[in-house]
Amino acid sequence: MNSIRQPAEPKRELVECAIVELLGLAERQGITAADFIQMLDSGVQISDFLSAMKLLENGKRTVHCGS
Repeated sequence: MNSIRQPAEPKRELVECAIVELLGLAERQGITAADFIQMLDSGVQISDFLSAMKLLENGKRTVHCGS
């Protein structure tokens, strides 16, 4: 939080990495980037998407963000 108790802006690199990871996860399940964005536009929450993907993935996913 900053000095006036507002949430700090997220680091751009972290946000970009998270987006790439989400799109990669979707792609591994046969969901195109356009389909994923349409899902978000239609009200699917990212947390719900991730919960559903946990059921489909083997749980051994590696995140490659930063050094």
